[in-house]
Amino acid sequence: MRIQDVTLYAVGTRRENGTLTPHIIAKLTADDGTVGIGEMSDLGHNPVKPDVALMEDRLRTALKGVDPFDPPAVDPIVDQYQAPLGAGIDIAIHDLRAKSLGVPIHDLYGGAYRDRYKICYPIFRQFDESEIDPNIDRVRRMLALGFDLFRVYVGGNVDVDERFLHKLRDEFGDKVRIKSLDFSRRLDWKSCVAAIERLEWIDPILVESPAPDIAGKRKVRERVRFPISEHCGNDQQAIAFAEGEAVDILNITTCHQGIRRSRHLFTIAEACGLSTLIGTTQELSIGTSAQAHLGASVPNLEFPGDAAGAQLYLDDVVEDRVQYENGYLVVPTGPGLGMALNDSQLEALGDNSWGFFKSEPLGRQEDRK
Repeated sequence: MRIQDVTLYAVGTRRENGTLTPHIIAKLTADDGTVGIGEMSDLGHNPVKPDVALMEDRLRTALKGVDPFDPPAVDPIVDQYQAPLGAGIDIAIHDLRAKSLGVPIHDLYGGAYRDRYKICYPIFRQFDESEIDPNIDRVRRMLALGFDLFRVYVGGNVDVDERFLHKLRDEFGDKVRIKSLDFSRRLDWKSCVAAIERLEWIDPILVESPAPDIAGKRKVRERVRFPISEHCGNDQQAIAFAEGEAVDILNITTCHQGIRRSRHLFTIAEACGLSTLIGTTQELSIGTSAQAHLGASVPNLEFPGDAAGAQLYLDDVVEDRVQYENGYLVVPTGPGLGMALNDSQLEALGDNSWGFFKSEPLGRQEDRK
């Protein structure tokens, strides 16, 4: 089998909170007709909005004639692109490999440890009291759909955070659990500790991304009773977190690192004595399926994940979305990701991508510094 063609589709999808998010869908076609698909997810926060046509042309030139089962040939091509872009190609390569064998992606790594895992739903950062009631309504809707675990972004306005959490407890009692208070590295360590002390009565499972630096994370970890989680982008960062005694949990995201690198981070976590969870960049169903197969394929998945994107978005690009049952992400069955593109949706959602993507340099992020 050889890769014959590469097609990229720029799309914009609506979230249930009204915002519009850009993604790029990757389609690899082999010479025997097998198709692999991937997703470059949630690119609105990406520092570079690539020229999609230029990237498609470069990838087509680089990958045409390459055997997808030849990592020394494939991996250097994927690694030329910064995290969300290369991750989408890595996912498509995995989908192509597994579909050609007629097996789900997790079978490429020896089979599944689980067929589902627990997921939380995000409540995004609140800055004003007027945002509280809409988010209470959001929790009510999600609770009716089976989501009883929530990730609350905090630190925009701690007074508002506290009022929201009190109203949440008053409205729903113990029907709702907080998976994490997510600071997104917005506050210094002293401010994080002060905020956690104010909010600890809600009893979150963990605290996510406190303080912007390793020393600050360690100070927070020494002062609070909840485990500390942080997003991890590479091996060096994982080892630095472990050596700095800064975190308890690595937050690993397939649509940031790709499946290959994410699985390696799970191995590093185990070697360093760290726990793990599967994070999110707010993926559509293609990316969420990749997260699901990652979660199925690793033994050391200790904490609930964040991959609620397929529920968060009103729009999607596949025939049948990934499924959630009672707050669990169900690992899709069928070959590869278990996903099939919906061509009419790709075309319709492509109209929403206008203005997101501009011609800018490609390549590794460190090359652009």
